[in-house]
Amino acid sequence: MMKIWERLSVLARYYLISMVSFFICWSIFSLLKIEFVNTLFFMTSYVWHFTLLTPGLKEKMLTKKQRFSFINVVVRTNYYLQLFIKIKKVPFGPSIIRAISPMLFTFILMVVGGSGNILFTLLGSISFEATHYFLSKNSFTKITLTPPSDSEIPPAIPSAESFHE
Repeated sequence: MMKIWERLSVLARYYLISMVSFFICWSIFSLLKIEFVNTLFFMTSYVWHFTLLTPGLKEKMLTKKQRFSFINVVVRTNYYLQLFIKIKKVPFGPSIIRAISPMLFTFILMVVGGSGNILFTLLGSISFEATHYFLSKNSFTKITLTPPSDSEIPPAIPSAESFHE
């Protein structure tokens, strides 16, 4: 088992660990018979954090021109929130900043569509961040879950001239 694990790329390890924990959380919700709409808000927030912490995705979205991609909107929103909100003294500051954008998304859905559950959105954020935190402390998965793209200082967005080269 260890040999197979070592042959996997960092991205494959990240996907495997994150999706296994996602399916565990989803199965708990299914066993508790939580309403499907609430499960969707949980899943949206969980996958939102999963996307933000995917190794290398932040650099790819900020350096390449992905105009009409929702992932680009998610990554850039988090990028600008990191720029303007500086939480250095709080132990889980980056996690709090990452949780703001799915909460805003759910709030907009509540205002525009009339349905939304901020509690399950918050639960999805907390469950992913807790899973990520505990697995990053494990010596077996420590290298896997510390992506280089999750730094306190976001990478610089390239200028428009670099796209024309």
